[in-house]
Amino acid sequence: MNLQDKSLANVLAKIQITTSDNEFSKFEHLVTVTNQAYLKISLNEFENIKSKEDHNIVSNFDFLMKLYNKHLKEHQVMFLLFNIFETAIRSKATIELSKKYSSVNTDDWLHNPVKTPTKIESPLGQARIKIRQDGEDINSLDSFEIFDYVMLGQLKAIYVDFWSDLSHLFEEKIKHNKTLSKIGKNKLKGMFDEIRKARNDNAHHKPFHRTRRRRHQIIEDIELILLHIGFNLHDAINNIDPQHKIIILKY
Repeated sequence: MNLQDKSLANVLAKIQITTSDNEFSKFEHLVTVTNQAYLKISLNEFENIKSKEDHNIVSNFDFLMKLYNKHLKEHQVMFLLFNIFETAIRSKATIELSKKYSSVNTDDWLHNPVKTPTKIESPLGQARIKIRQDGEDINSLDSFEIFDYVMLGQLKAIYVDFWSDLSHLFEEKIKHNKTLSKIGKNKLKGMFDEIRKARNDNAHHKPFHRTRRRRHQIIEDIELILLHIGFNLHDAINNIDPQHKIIILKY
């Protein structure tokens, strides 16, 4: 049984139809153009719903696609959330470190070797390579533009390596009439690791791997970190998940 036939056989078994079904050709085409991981999740959900006597399924194909599109929507919302998180922590680190290490009223810490801390050299060196590949001159870029070339894993390392400069962001504080617990360096590192793994799954168009923390836990960690650095996630979420069906905030 080739790959397409294997996928189609699973669909037919879960949907409980045969090749004589009037919607068979739709399913035959479906398996060649869908995300297989999300299709499998949708099929399991479909099978569970169809096993109940009170189901209201009229078109098997339309109902399956409704479930499939629901999971794609969840994926897309999480993609935007990860983008919000990465952008916010990148900008915050850039601002804080430029203020600390640049000359007064300038942004020269990544251009003046005397000002550039040695512990930024590794991510900065990798950024230089990408900047050259894009045909840009690093000397014409400000810190925001240079940090745009810094990957999420490198951002985690920057927060850890520059903890003495950034730890004040994560002290205990009150937000929305709730106490935000202090985040220590090791805890932040662990939160970053889990968020990055889930983000990588999402970026590769996959559901979170079964070994990852659950979605609500990842969302809670993202929310807590963003609140600590002064980002109001409520306003951002209202624009991408207005009813908060996917992203349920804790604070």
